[in-house]
Amino acid sequence: MSPRTTGGLGLVRSSNVGKPTWTLVGTGVLAHARTDHIHTTDLDATAVDKQLLRSGVEDVVEAVDRYSAKWAATPGGADWLHVQHVPVRRFVAEIVRKLLALNSWVPFASAPGPLILAPYEGLVGLRSSSSREYLAYTVTWSGVAYVLGAAAPHNPTRSAQLRNRARTSTANTEPSPLPSDLGRQDVLALSWTSRHAATLTPVLAELARGGQRSLLLDLATDAAERCSAGPAMGFELRAAPSDLFTVSGTAEGLHRPDDEHVVQVEGHGIQLARLVRLLSVLLETSGGCTQPSWRTVVRAESWLDDILFSVANVPPHGGSRRGVELEGVR
Repeated sequence: MSPRTTGGLGLVRSSNVGKPTWTLVGTGVLAHARTDHIHTTDLDATAVDKQLLRSGVEDVVEAVDRYSAKWAATPGGADWLHVQHVPVRRFVAEIVRKLLALNSWVPFASAPGPLILAPYEGLVGLRSSSSREYLAYTVTWSGVAYVLGAAAPHNPTRSAQLRNRARTSTANTEPSPLPSDLGRQDVLALSWTSRHAATLTPVLAELARGGQRSLLLDLATDAAERCSAGPAMGFELRAAPSDLFTVSGTAEGLHRPDDEHVVQVEGHGIQLARLVRLLSVLLETSGGCTQPSWRTVVRAESWLDDILFSVANVPPHGGSRRGVELEGVR
């Protein structure tokens, strides 16, 4: 395959005392390569077996769960992997997809070997389609080489795009105080998209006609997703404080040293400590209410606990009171 000249990275076969080694290089180098080589965009465009992809993702996520799920949990006992399962699974799927594409490239399949990453390339990136509400993370090929064990003394965890993203100050660790006039409620409902609001408001209006007092908390951080219901519908509507979902910062407990724990995916050994270190990036930047940072999750849980206690006198973290309902749609 002839190399492209549009920039980016390529993979070229090199050697390490006779053992096949594959090195990530700038595509300018590929024009002069005398050994097997390919542009990484061609690997990314390679179709892979969907069943192998699904089973590989399942194996890796299960291994991460057994290995590290208890390393960090909210005060209420929700572990980090459960809270961020969807973005974690998508990130793992990118890694597995890249490994399957690599295996399907005949030169590598016939002479597999370790990957040497590109110095100074960030290991975790952010797609241009990301928004404040949803951060679409991506793993770079250097990130793949890293979880397979490549040395990365000069590689930042985050790509330049992710590092340059506006970061919210972590100085404010507590959200705004609770309103003092919430009053006793029979139902506490949560909405964070217009779809949730459209589902909940008719139900709450019907409960109001039956004499039930309800409070709808609008958690949306995107103006287009906020609830527009008014008091005429018979229930109270309050918005969450604007600073509730804005805190970024380190995900405590997920940065562990390398160890011997590995999960095998189609002949590749993924080092779990390194994988969790990359996954921690997904938990350290706030993406609004739909994909909050880990620090935001912890404080939002405490804030909602306080709200529940205030309107229904329910003890925090799993307590209950007869006749009180917590309603939410996800």
